[in-house]
Amino acid sequence: MPYHPPLIAPVKFPSLPPDFPVRPFGDTNVPEYVVKANVEKKSRHGVALSGVTTGGKALPVLVEIAGPGVVRVLCGDGKAKKVNLAKKLSAPKVTVKATTKQVKLTSDAVSVEIDLDPFNVRYYGPTGALLAAQNSTDTEVSDYLITLPLGYTELEGRRFFHESFTAEPDEHYYGFGEKFTDFDKRGQVLELWHYDAHGAHSERAYKNVPFYVSTRGYGLFLDTGSLARFDMAASNHSVASMITTDNALDYYLIAGPDFKTIIRRYADLVSHPILPPKWSMGLWMSSGFKDDSADEVAMRARELREHDIPTDVLHLDCYWQKFGRWSDNQWDLEMFPDPPGLIKRVKDRNFRVCLWINSYIGVESPLLKEAEKKGYLLKTRDGKPWIGQLWGDYHPPVAIIDVTNPAAAKWMQDLLRPHLKMGADVYKTDFGEGVPADVIAHNGMTGEELHNTYTLIYNDLVAEVTREVTGGPGLVWGRSTWAGGQRHAAQWGGDPNCTYHGMMSTLRGGLSMAMCGHAFWSHDMGGFHRTPTPDVYVRWSQMGFFSPMSRAHGMSSRLPWDYGENAERIFREYDRLRYRLAPYIYTYYVEAAETGLPILRPMVLEFQGDPNTFTLDLQYMFGEDLLVAPVYNLAGDIRAYLPQGQWVDYHTQAVFSGPGWISVQAPLDVLPLFVRAGALLPTIEPPTHFEEKPFEFVTFDAYVLDGGSFTLRDMDGETSVNAALKDGALHITLDGAKKKAGLRLMPLPGAAAVSDVLVNGKRLARQDKLTLDGKAKPGWARGADGILRAVIE
Repeated sequence: MPYHPPLIAPVKFPSLPPDFPVRPFGDTNVPEYVVKANVEKKSRHGVALSGVTTGGKALPVLVEIAGPGVVRVLCGDGKAKKVNLAKKLSAPKVTVKATTKQVKLTSDAVSVEIDLDPFNVRYYGPTGALLAAQNSTDTEVSDYLITLPLGYTELEGRRFFHESFTAEPDEHYYGFGEKFTDFDKRGQVLELWHYDAHGAHSERAYKNVPFYVSTRGYGLFLDTGSLARFDMAASNHSVASMITTDNALDYYLIAGPDFKTIIRRYADLVSHPILPPKWSMGLWMSSGFKDDSADEVAMRARELREHDIPTDVLHLDCYWQKFGRWSDNQWDLEMFPDPPGLIKRVKDRNFRVCLWINSYIGVESPLLKEAEKKGYLLKTRDGKPWIGQLWGDYHPPVAIIDVTNPAAAKWMQDLLRPHLKMGADVYKTDFGEGVPADVIAHNGMTGEELHNTYTLIYNDLVAEVTREVTGGPGLVWGRSTWAGGQRHAAQWGGDPNCTYHGMMSTLRGGLSMAMCGHAFWSHDMGGFHRTPTPDVYVRWSQMGFFSPMSRAHGMSSRLPWDYGENAERIFREYDRLRYRLAPYIYTYYVEAAETGLPILRPMVLEFQGDPNTFTLDLQYMFGEDLLVAPVYNLAGDIRAYLPQGQWVDYHTQAVFSGPGWISVQAPLDVLPLFVRAGALLPTIEPPTHFEEKPFEFVTFDAYVLDGGSFTLRDMDGETSVNAALKDGALHITLDGAKKKAGLRLMPLPGAAAVSDVLVNGKRLARQDKLTLDGKAKPGWARGADGILRAVIE
């Protein structure tokens, strides 16, 4: 049960998890944990052990090196598990040595030592450094055990599996999904159970992921779909422990030593993101959670183009369907009398179309009877469809589609298919967190067993039909997810309040998601609940344009002109900046699909060796070269931390040397943005929308004090550009798919003067004037602004 502050009524939510029981006062019984073991069987990759618990009971334990740098530990009968999310990896060469006292498993990337009596398991990285060690000995002064070692506890008629590791004094933890609490999870108790969190103000989360990484150089993935709780040195400052209600404990310890290696290996284990289409990089403008009509949608499309707001996607939220029927996926033909005609009008203006859906059906929908008759709904224990309130009393009660029923899944997809054929491009898959613990699914799972993974199946179904009809990668824009949900690409951060606090709590959720390999997380620019003030709208939008995806959405209009001329001007400026940086962003899209590495990156992910970054959660890296420090107060006063190296203020070109803190006074039109010295940022002239083709002419903005490089990833392949200042000349190399490009050398203080430019070793002709486009001939010129511009091939 989540923590509820005293004297405040808890939020009504019908899908609460079962409570973890607490031993009564004075109960000195200890868990049934493994105290010794014998080798039952050796294999090429590990050992099967026959464990003996404190009570003399047999408990099987499997320990094997399951993949490069990946150790699997399975305690209990894994065959009985309902859900397995980990994929089978190609196991490396493993040396297995066993005696009557100890087992050693050794590979290139990770090693394991298992003491058999007393039982203890330790994990070592490639250099031999200790990564993690089981803790089964922590007691308090009365010798009560205050940890939950590898094994299980039977209490109140249920069995709970658990494991504990020593939490080193300098250890920090990150991950667990979209948790809105402090980014560093040390000292926190994390309950992994999906909620309609009603905002971004508590530990409750729409997106839980049973995975974390440690600054000791390892990650841990608990392979379960069941309720789980992690106590990260909270109740016992020496121990990090986990409990699951699953009928076995199945976890993978992933060696680093660096976070990027851990995240890559985790992606190999559970899922890589898809590569979203280019148009998804652009602005998604929502109708908002308010009454809508065909005329208003057409008007938004026209006005966005008239106001010169680059936009790629028009999102139609709930009200394309009739209130009370949500979500039977049928057009409200009173407000939208000609859906095919509307979609054509919108697409003629070069917009993509996103439609809101969820996996519930309101009691007022005529389709509810059909679904009930055919057995397509989750049922109560007496066999009747579950119907209840999942909208916080805003909408009439709903039933839940049973996505474990193949016929129901096909029925749901058949409801979605016509809109895709009509021209819709993507669905926003809302909700999915509401499966009550006591319902029964078609496949025999209880609601408790299905609750967390329901959202994976739901999003899989929508992604599958979207891919089938559109021919695209199967992009969805989802709210809830679990481990492996990165394969759906995009999720957004729920319903935060329209305040600075809501904005920065949302960012903390995104940083935690990033450490779980969810690369395409985003959020509602401006916040969701109520209407933001113009300054909050602007500041949140600035952060939103430096997020993996950018969508303006909320309970009211998020059209920039509705917040005043100044807000519209600033919104347009940062929108155009995002479109200008599209080649940079798309490069990280491609990398994310290949590696699982996020685009929005916690500072500690890029600067793991800098202890100052361990708790930073009010700023982030956007890719490797841009440091973003959102402004989170009306005064515009913040402090930003610059790590080791030199950093260039994007707006002034002032150069700062790190490591160190700087004070920033940022007027409303300035987002504190710093470029890593040596960066070559690929840019284009901002279009009104993106085409699904390679960028035609890319210009690299060079923030070079001595040298730098960038490898551009595009639909036509890789292009590498290097720039170096040496002996009064700028030496440029261009190699790869792009045969012609532009380069802007920014006039940075302290940089050497340039009197000559060489490209791939050949001198480039100096010109009086130069236009950076694909038609210009190779050459270089220096403008009155001090910027050196070159066309290279």
